[in-house]
Amino acid sequence: MRTNWYYNEFIWIIVMIKKKLIAAISGGVDSAVAAAICQQRGYELIGVTLELKHPDPAVAGFQACTTDSDRESIAQLADRLNIKHYYLNLYPEFEKTVLRPAWDEYRRGRTPNPCTFCNPVIKFGQLLRFAAEQGAEGLVTGHYARIVHNGGIYEIRRGCDPVKDQSYFLYRLSQEQLSQTLFPLGEMQKSEVRKLAGELGLKNSEKKDSQDACFAVPGEVFAETLRRLFDGGSRPGELLYNGKTVGKHDGLHQFTIGQRKGLKVALGKPGYVQSIDPDSGKIILVTDSSELLAAAFILTDVCWQSGKTPELPHRCRVQVRYRSQPQDGVVRETESGLEIVLDNPARALTPGQAAVCYDDDLLLGGGIIERICQAGR
Repeated sequence: MRTNWYYNEFIWIIVMIKKKLIAAISGGVDSAVAAAICQQRGYELIGVTLELKHPDPAVAGFQACTTDSDRESIAQLADRLNIKHYYLNLYPEFEKTVLRPAWDEYRRGRTPNPCTFCNPVIKFGQLLRFAAEQGAEGLVTGHYARIVHNGGIYEIRRGCDPVKDQSYFLYRLSQEQLSQTLFPLGEMQKSEVRKLAGELGLKNSEKKDSQDACFAVPGEVFAETLRRLFDGGSRPGELLYNGKTVGKHDGLHQFTIGQRKGLKVALGKPGYVQSIDPDSGKIILVTDSSELLAAAFILTDVCWQSGKTPELPHRCRVQVRYRSQPQDGVVRETESGLEIVLDNPARALTPGQAAVCYDDDLLLGGGIIERICQAGR
């Protein structure tokens, strides 16, 4: 027993002196509990909160990043854990690398997923750089996903809570970033996280979850907020149904494939956006939702998590939106590029969105849906 005791004590001392970590703290319960767990495990923490607000609070009128309530929760957590805490202003890079590219996509009639690009560049990229400056060896966040070191490769696997799993947003993280990152909540259920927050006496234990948006204007779609932010010109055009003009619109950015609400036309039955032409500004509407189904698409800007392309063709599970169920399909090389063909057609496949591939719960990688195509062409 004494031998085991000395061994365990030795290991504990190694952990205590081994790592200083940056804890990404948002003001929400997830990041707070992730930080608290790592401190309990013996890590030294430095808390950091990203500031992504425009320097002029009147611009665009959005509520960005942290609210007053978030700041209170952050201050309480830093005091509760007795750690240093910093606010890191990254708005200029956030605008350049995330917001403006997102607007460029929206103005072309596409629907981007900014979070998948923000994560490797801002949330993990800049925070890991800050960690190096502070003499810290890594980063801890409140993401619901798991990192597994397997045969020299850092794998991302789905979080154990299927409702909260956030692996979809992480497919662009590099092996280097994963090697320096901890996700303590990956093995936990959300209910367990809230319970632990209560036991720790954290003020935000019952705080409502964020909506995965760094800023928003109540009642306004994200694309319109970006248009105002960049004073962007919108591409107007016509709404067509059965080859006839049934209305006009003042900007492609306001529409996405499969959209039903906000069309402002009377068709006698519910209408849906089937396609968007960025050149003419024409938006094609249908009333038969089966016309939104498609089974194949071209994928661009592909990132494979391991750093290596799997042997193709490769059967896997494909998730085409964060909240959609993964579907069986095949990834293969074609003359047109990397193509994914689903076993069963999916509704409203949308150019600009991320399609992420899995083997069971293992994240293989993903890319951007470039265009919809006929299988085999």
